Amino acid sequence: MYKKDESLVGLVSRIINNIRQGVLVINDRNRILDINEKALKILDLEESNYKNIDVSKLFRESLPKKTTRKTYTLRDDRKIKIRFVCEQKNKAKYRVLYIEKTKKMLKKDILESILNSIDEAIMACDENGYMTLYNKATQELDGIIKEKVIGRHVTKLYNLTEETSLMMQAMKQERSFIDTHQTYITYTGKRLNIVCNTYPLYQEGEVIGGVSIIRDNSKIQELLEEIVDLRESVSKKSKKVESKKPTEKTKYRFSNIIGSSSRLRETIKYAKKAARSDSSVLIYGETGTGKELFSQSIHDSSDRRGKPFVAINCAAIPENLLEGLLFGTEKGAFSGAIERPGLFEQAQEGTLLLDEINSMPLGLQSKLLRALQEGRIRRLGAVDEKSVDVRVISNINIKPSKAINENKLRQDLFYRLSGVSLEIPPLRERKEDIPILTNMFINKYNKKIKMKVTGMSSKVLDIFNKYCWPGNVRELEHSIETALNIMGSNESMIFEKHIPFHIIDSIEDYKKDMKNISEKSYNNTLSETLNLVEKQLLINALDENGWNISHAADNLGIHRQALQYRIKKHNIKK
Repeated sequence: MYKKDESLVGLVSRIINNIRQGVLVINDRNRILDINEKALKILDLEESNYKNIDVSKLFRESLPKKTTRKTYTLRDDRKIKIRFVCEQKNKAKYRVLYIEKTKKMLKKDILESILNSIDEAIMACDENGYMTLYNKATQELDGIIKEKVIGRHVTKLYNLTEETSLMMQAMKQERSFIDTHQTYITYTGKRLNIVCNTYPLYQEGEVIGGVSIIRDNSKIQELLEEIVDLRESVSKKSKKVESKKPTEKTKYRFSNIIGSSSRLRETIKYAKKAARSDSSVLIYGETGTGKELFSQSIHDSSDRRGKPFVAINCAAIPENLLEGLLFGTEKGAFSGAIERPGLFEQAQEGTLLLDEINSMPLGLQSKLLRALQEGRIRRLGAVDEKSVDVRVISNINIKPSKAINENKLRQDLFYRLSGVSLEIPPLRERKEDIPILTNMFINKYNKKIKMKVTGMSSKVLDIFNKYCWPGNVRELEHSIETALNIMGSNESMIFEKHIPFHIIDSIEDYKKDMKNISEKSYNNTLSETLNLVEKQLLINALDENGWNISHAADNLGIHRQALQYRIKKHNIKK
């Protein structure tokens, strides 16, 4: 029953809106007469402006004209099911359609809900460069609504070409672009300054699209400026405080460097000699070997101890911010710039640590070289130069010769930075230090976690001695921390079950590989055996890096082209 003052049309509309399925009523010209809330969501339409929309333009196929149930494709490539219900052929011609999501579409909705709930801006395109994903954070960053983006080519949305678009290049080159700075203009005229990670997407070994995870650079710049201001404020206050004892500026001393291996002791000896001079120091070591520990120890043992020790990671700062951060800025140097000293000025009479110097852009490396040669710097936007008295220590995590050959480090800058060169040995080359390091970390985490662990079993020590430790001392520390966190309160010895599973898996994989090679190479020539070993090493590197050719080549210490040649030579397939 319906009320007397309620029209039949109104009643039908109420029924439609209370049906759980998506319901669509269209006239003979495919214009929407009525639609319920469920259908609006499925078709991604606004309630305020759905009237008189030509529904046929929403789909890639023609709509049904007779009783049928079929899957149709929307213009944004989403799949939905449509069931023709009935039609009215009298004067007021109309058709009623039920619409529902496919299982694939439901999964995509779940994914989009997750992506829309996170703060990072994320966008994706298909293999041809047409946008397929665009979350809410990206809409807020770009100032463009999703409906204007999906299905459009990336070069039409932004002032980019296929050569300057990172997503297009990531797919074309099949490589990732990590922490890459980019400035571009949207088609609405908004200028953006961002840092992004861009990756190719694969399915069964084929590139099917690209994805970018984006950070707003302006927010990073504001944070960096706050850090610089805070550092300057602390520096000024410390100068006002009169004290007979110099203010501590470093956390580590040479006494904190643990190990008895001959290679480590020799490196420490050279580092102590370097501390007595005022020459620049270049420290090479793999990730996790303790480069900053050596850097701080050299400063603490030098005549500059008690003066500022300022460190900056060149890989963590976007290119357009790094120069101002190092050399300072003058008011008006760029939009919003204020007068601010850089890290060189803040490290006056002390030490400036440039971590991952090979990540500094080459253009900025030339300015750094001049500053080191002349002992003078010029703030961004300034006319006059300032004299600086700063000792520079630089760290690098790849061999300097490789960095120079790959054009990541200027050769002339290398000569200027390496008044003293130190190489920290990786843990795999000083395994005699593992027991003493392990005991140190056990004592450290006993205090932190309130445990009473006394040591590790001989089996664990044997595993630690066989493992290659790609993360070096830092990885060993994390392994001990992991073990103590999962041990029971009544356990006092670290056993195999307590150490991270990836270490056990690595040892087991190594044993299997050696067994396979041994079985296959029986009665083989030396050349055949070497080929088997090489092939197995290539397969291991490719598997560990998800078959990313560039990353696997880096891990093997060879060029990408050399790895591709060897893959073809050994007929290795994914």
